[in-house]
Amino acid sequence: MYAALDVGCGEGRMTEALRTQAAPGAWIVALDMQPDAVAITRARHAVDGIRASIESLPLSSGQFELVTAGHVLPSTADVPRAVRELRRVLSPGGVLLAGADSESSGRRLLAWHVEACKRAGLTDQARRAAIPSARSRFTLENGGRALSRAFGSVEVKVRDEALVLASVDDLLRLYGDGLHLRGATSLEGPGDADVLAIRLKPHLRDIASAAVEPDGRLIVPRRSGCFVCRMPKLLTRQPPA
Repeated sequence: MYAALDVGCGEGRMTEALRTQAAPGAWIVALDMQPDAVAITRARHAVDGIRASIESLPLSSGQFELVTAGHVLPSTADVPRAVRELRRVLSPGGVLLAGADSESSGRRLLAWHVEACKRAGLTDQARRAAIPSARSRFTLENGGRALSRAFGSVEVKVRDEALVLASVDDLLRLYGDGLHLRGATSLEGPGDADVLAIRLKPHLRDIASAAVEPDGRLIVPRRSGCFVCRMPKLLTRQPPA
């Protein structure tokens, strides 16, 4: 039976694609650290859901022909351990698809964030935001090294695109939701990050408004991609002549 695993399923967009493209009877599993994400994906797409960490997968070795990890490794504390776990659950000849952004992605947003911190008088936050974040530990530029230690074949597919926002208000909503992902805070809880976002948003509005296109849109360049990692197939012995 064909089996596929979506690690970091979120609300299940990749899980849905796996289920739709698989033959009837395939085993599709959605995994995430957030219980709400697992519950939503399980209910929407009629798949098995597991709440667990990528660094310790509660699954038997060699179970899956395909594993997807869409932009999960960049936010993983122990990347080598996570990669070993992803390899462990793949069957011989199996494939891992691991997403990542380029180090250059988001530089415009980061520059705006740093400037907003400075205008708000938050010099410590501005300094911290300018330091390469933890998410830089796995990018399109360096992720291949971590993967090549575990997989014999690693290929990277790169896509240049742009984040197009209809208005500054759309940017502010995105900014508030993703503040904790930019390595910009040393705050303990999401509530503290929300308070910081509220304080910075008026400054960010002023900064971003100066970059609005004539039609009112904001365009943020982005380079992202996917590592395609293949497990070696089992060698079969030929019977003696």
